[in-house]
Amino acid sequence: MKTLIEVEIYGQTFTVTSEDEVAYVRSLAAYVDRAIRQAGEHNKTNVQLRAAIMAALGIADEYYKAIRREEEVRQEADRLAATILKRLEQCEPVRAGGTTEPFISVASSNLPLDTVENEKKKDTLSPS
Repeated sequence: MKTLIEVEIYGQTFTVTSEDEVAYVRSLAAYVDRAIRQAGEHNKTNVQLRAAIMAALGIADEYYKAIRREEEVRQEADRLAATILKRLEQCEPVRAGGTTEPFISVASSNLPLDTVENEKKKDTLSPS
């Protein structure tokens, strides 16, 4: 349900219609207010429109950088998921009895047990 919410930005009161929580909308307004005030501090002339435009550019920059970071994280997650899937596919398939062959057979190995365990850790942790 849409709600009318009064907010103050840069000394002016605005009425916003939103379905979001009142606290959320007010926090957005406070963020914009801070951005405009910071932009206004950096300009020698205190023209409200100029401060608002500079703040909007800064907010747009933050937004686009966040989208870019999100896409990079998504691509990295996809890459890691593909690597994991590839490694799983390389594992020996499950036998008809429901068991799998171990990667290193302790019984058939001539290596001491702690060496076998270290080899298993290396296989698990080694990058592709």
